[in-house]
Amino acid sequence: MPIYEYRCPACGVEFEKLVGANVAVSCPSCASARVVRRISLVGIKTGAAGVGESPAGGGCCGGGCGCH
Repeated sequence: MPIYEYRCPACGVEFEKLVGANVAVSCPSCASARVVRRISLVGIKTGAAGVGESPAGGGCCGGGCGCH
């Protein structure tokens, strides 16, 4: 089952929900059933170092990019 991101136009809350097929989703804050599914970015972890990340896994804000 995928995790989708939603936004409630009634109260402005943004939330994530693990949903199966044909499941009705409502806002956890105001219980409105009128929620909008947002476009999400997909993150895939591989064995290779990512952009801005040292092979040791330091990465940005971990000291690997020289910002600290």
